[in-house]
Amino acid sequence: MPRRPRALSEGIYHLAAHGSDTRYLFLHDLDREDFLARLAATWEQFELALLSYVLLGSHYHALVRIPDARLSLALQRLHTEYSRRHNRRHERSAHLFRAHAMTREIRSDEQLVAACRYLAWNPVAAGLVDDPLDWPWSSARAHAGLEQPRIPIAESDLRAAFGGGDDWRKRYRARIETSNDEG
Repeated sequence: MPRRPRALSEGIYHLAAHGSDTRYLFLHDLDREDFLARLAATWEQFELALLSYVLLGSHYHALVRIPDARLSLALQRLHTEYSRRHNRRHERSAHLFRAHAMTREIRSDEQLVAACRYLAWNPVAAGLVDDPLDWPWSSARAHAGLEQPRIPIAESDLRAAFGGGDDWRKRYRARIETSNDEG
């Protein structure tokens, strides 16, 4: 029996997608650049707002604001197009992504702050960097005001969750730079 479609409604969601079995989604920086370009184009086409993201080797996370259930179609398009290019580039043919991405609704500013922190610290947990603001394949550096975003990101929800005003990036950075043990 096929899986029933998810009942996604307007709101902010944390999504994560993993490679099938032990496959890596991103083998080289070219893969990450290609994925980000496709992510930006797909989000624009489907009128979704990308709040934050992080790309690792075997998976990625994103925070997205959606107006309705179109996220499923957007992910299908993104994953299909990226998989085709990735498989051609690496001379592969098997499924690249697991069948279903994880989607979890974010219902409060506290949850949004915690999700932003989780995304930023993911490369540290994976042993890729020691400082979450050192990972180049994340929007954390842009949110902290350390660089321009690689792709368009919508920061109004983050700005509000981190207290608003012109100095919200300082509060974001302070929260991200807090030791992971301090939560």
